Amino acid sequence: MGDGGSYYQSFAVYSSSLGGKNDLRIHGANLDLDLKVRTDFIPEMWSVSGTVTGPLELLDDARSVPADLKGKIAVELEERISSDDPEFPLNATESRKLQQAGAIGAIIVQSVDRSRGGLTSLGENFREDLPVRMTPMASVDLSAYPQIPVVVVSSESGRPLVNDLRKPQSSITATLAVDVERKLHKTQNVLALVEGSVPSLRNEVMVVGAHYDHDGEAFGQIWYGADDNGSGTAALLELAEAFVPGSPRPARSVLLCSWAGEEKGLLGSRFYVGHPAFPLNRTVAMFQMDMIGRNEDHPGNRSQQVPEEHAADNTNSLNVLGSAFSPELKTLISRLNNDTKLTVRFRYDFGGEDLLRRSDQWSFLQKGIPALFFFTGLHPDYHTPRDTPDKINYPKLEKVTRLVYLTAFQVANTASRPQFVKAGSPGR
Repeated sequence: MGDGGSYYQSFAVYSSSLGGKNDLRIHGANLDLDLKVRTDFIPEMWSVSGTVTGPLELLDDARSVPADLKGKIAVELEERISSDDPEFPLNATESRKLQQAGAIGAIIVQSVDRSRGGLTSLGENFREDLPVRMTPMASVDLSAYPQIPVVVVSSESGRPLVNDLRKPQSSITATLAVDVERKLHKTQNVLALVEGSVPSLRNEVMVVGAHYDHDGEAFGQIWYGADDNGSGTAALLELAEAFVPGSPRPARSVLLCSWAGEEKGLLGSRFYVGHPAFPLNRTVAMFQMDMIGRNEDHPGNRSQQVPEEHAADNTNSLNVLGSAFSPELKTLISRLNNDTKLTVRFRYDFGGEDLLRRSDQWSFLQKGIPALFFFTGLHPDYHTPRDTPDKINYPKLEKVTRLVYLTAFQVANTASRPQFVKAGSPGR
């Protein structure tokens, strides 16, 4: 089902690095700032390169984007930005609005919470001592992104600017220079088709996926990614074996997808839904297996509806996310779990540290396709070099894989399709 009858669906992504001409200088009657790249500000990864000079205009907490920002550089607090646009990062969505209002550039002042670690997290894609970091774009076409220079300024450096702009008759100008160099990289999803057995239904498809990328090597250490997402990738291979010729085939087709670039912004799945092997209106459901091999273990977060969890209590537990958008699938899994006897928890659809948006099923949910995320939970080794194979709960991994197989087979073999329900929008 890939390119030219192969197993590969190829696409391209960018990596971004900083050039030598990034600069931000701000001048006013009571303010004179010469900010340093990496220390005080960092360009947004998708920002265009260029130099602009103009007066600054603050968009404070109480204001929407003004109708006319012609010739101005907009200054905006990160915490006031919100968007439900699934295709773009928050700052990109907002900056498009600013450009449409005539802004020639934008300065996003980092929130206090996000700035506690400085600009380190923002600068990860520009670190010279790390392997290539891909930008969160599923296409090489940057024309849909804002075509103005955009930078993020740390809270510490940006707050004096915001305070001065809030004064009556404040008049401040800035020269903003962004210099971002991009390189093109080819990558691919891996697709395998189990053709359906019923001619009238084989042109409809049940998609089952797992992302095969992780964080590679950093700081001289290998980030093994045994759970994230060696577990899901191994399960996908087991499903392929379960569907070998001679085994029972469901009425509909099943497409097994190993996604590239999940860690960089759901790149592979986002590309797929824009270039599907089967039309999306013939895609009946999607299951994502991501981190299905460990025992959930983390502190609680009351504001995010995340309870405290301990590994000893979760040796047989599984989270299923996305069931709020498909109650039929919730009922089906509950019934089929009589075979696997896992402790299945249908949760984290809302709040939950935004987990529902953080794996590849989200690309399908955004297209109105019933999609579930099978996930055994966060743990202290998540996104560290300590996520190693010896810590996998293999008996549970086998049971989760079996439950996914049974459910996917049933969905693909049933005449009726599960319905997508608009259950609200998960909060950021």
